[in-house]
Amino acid sequence: MTHGVFGSPVAHIPNLALSIFSVKVVRHIKQILAVEKRREWPKIPAQAELGRAPGTRFATNLTHQRKPPSVSNIAVNKSQRFRVSRWSMFPPAVSALATASIIVALAIVAHDILPDARASGLALLLSPLILVSSAVLVRRHPATGHATAILGTILPLQWILRTESRAYRNSWVALNASSPETSVYVRYAELRILTVAVLLFTLIWAVTRLLPDAWQLRGRAINQRTWPAITISFLLIAWWFAAFVFPYRQPVIVDAATPELSILHVKKDGTVFHETRVTVYSDSTYFVVRSDRRLFRYSFAETGQSALLSDDLRARLSVVRAVPELKHTLAEAPRALRSQHGEGWYTEMGSFAITAFTTEDASPPPKELVAFFDDIEKAPTSGQSWHYEVRDVCLGFCYDPKAGLGYSAENQRCTYGFDNRERCY
Repeated sequence: MTHGVFGSPVAHIPNLALSIFSVKVVRHIKQILAVEKRREWPKIPAQAELGRAPGTRFATNLTHQRKPPSVSNIAVNKSQRFRVSRWSMFPPAVSALATASIIVALAIVAHDILPDARASGLALLLSPLILVSSAVLVRRHPATGHATAILGTILPLQWILRTESRAYRNSWVALNASSPETSVYVRYAELRILTVAVLLFTLIWAVTRLLPDAWQLRGRAINQRTWPAITISFLLIAWWFAAFVFPYRQPVIVDAATPELSILHVKKDGTVFHETRVTVYSDSTYFVVRSDRRLFRYSFAETGQSALLSDDLRARLSVVRAVPELKHTLAEAPRALRSQHGEGWYTEMGSFAITAFTTEDASPPPKELVAFFDDIEKAPTSGQSWHYEVRDVCLGFCYDPKAGLGYSAENQRCTYGFDNRERCY
């Protein structure tokens, strides 16, 4: 069951920061517009001002010609400041196209042109028109055009902030979906991320263009440079990715029976993780899932089989569950193996608390656990078998032992506390 990506609760801190930033930008824009309104362009000197009286002839000797008075540097700097190239039309125009595309994609996903009828949703619909106006104004009236671009980017960005959540409405986590039914949501998530990147670049680009000429870096005014917008927008996207992508989870909600015992055996060899999971349920059904995943790969394959426990295995299961070492659970989810070569055993018995035995911690697993696991693997399987693809937008670095034990749904890794704050673990 795939969860939507709109209608999230307001993220107070990002919205407050955006509001403060907007107020400061509006004040600075008013100052720029006031300066542009008062500025005077240099006048062409009249014929009398060139030193020639009416009715006289021009001197034939160039040495006797009078030179016109030079235009002041201040006026030249002002004219250069507002000289805008054709390239300046592209950032707001591309932002308008990206925003219009996300509106169309939202209508396809939500089956409604405006699922959010509040002011933020209406602002989203108006933003493409404002950005197109900015692209038209930016050459003839640069200060007005850049100010309009700032307004046109803030409107969709604040809507995305309101509809993005770390826990249940996460554009990055949506890229972990692998079933064919979720392809439309994956494309929508990709479009959201691309739109945010374009809008952030246009916003920072427009703000830097309105900075004073006196603000220089290495002998050149900052308002004539483009790399600050590229750098700052890239850093913001990187922060968004790092803050929202961990821990590993898939965009699904799971409401299933809790297993009696789950065992995960991991062997790491360089960048390859060989993983085998055994999950046993109270009705004597068990599943064996195997995978060989690699780092720096977006996806990997998992194969699974099911069968029923024999009477002998059922009796040995009771012995394994009574092993004292399995009661020593961890307070947090265990991290993935980091050494070049290592081995780990992880268990969970219906409480979401995990026990870990790894070579990195020099803690060997109980012999009863290893023997039971080996017998399960050797037992013949008579049930169903399957093969499916698993994706990790972190290229394998987000996937951890808890996900390997089968706990990768959003409601299994994230929750809301008593203070209504999102917590993921």
